[in-house]
Amino acid sequence: MIIPRGHASRQSGIGLIEILITLLIFSVGVLAIAGLQAVAKRNNYDAIQRTTAANLARFIVSSMRANPQGRAGYLVPENNPLGSRGGSSTLDSNCLADNCSPAELAAFDLHEWEQALDGASDVVVEAAENGGTRTIQTGGLVSPSACVTGPAGGGAGFYTVIVAWRGITQLDGSDTAVDCGAGRGLYGRVRGDGTALDDSTAYRRYFEFRTYIAP
Repeated sequence: MIIPRGHASRQSGIGLIEILITLLIFSVGVLAIAGLQAVAKRNNYDAIQRTTAANLARFIVSSMRANPQGRAGYLVPENNPLGSRGGSSTLDSNCLADNCSPAELAAFDLHEWEQALDGASDVVVEAAENGGTRTIQTGGLVSPSACVTGPAGGGAGFYTVIVAWRGITQLDGSDTAVDCGAGRGLYGRVRGDGTALDDSTAYRRYFEFRTYIAP
């Protein structure tokens, strides 16, 4: 049977349109999946950071409850927070092996807390492009800041622990209710080369834990 030329051309055109529509639908589906993966990755990051911050806050509160005589030594003002590699790497006393006074134990606990905030013990050493090695932090928080406020003498009362970190997405940066970590240049916008563009708190996230500690 002989098929007219015009009819064959129409069939070819319809087939090509169907292929293009299929490709378009497939492309939209791929983009949607990629978008969902990005959202899931961001949410997973935020969840891990928040869980880590909550555990770290509870850790220091437990330490304070266990050391009532040295409780005043755990206070960390919001204008001088711990974290982001800001602490001392050595201590006069290792309270895991030595007998420590309440004040020494408080200093030791804060040191250990800051090391955990920074993920100092959770690192991986891998080969670098220049032939050497580089150390990558795998634990702790991203750009952490931690503060502890409460009764000045360390007595009974309400204590507030704030643990802040740098999130992935930008917020409006108008949260001024909490000062912990503000003004450190850790949570503002950055340029493409990684240098600070401003000193806002647009990327700051924080976990706040307020509890009553008896004498």
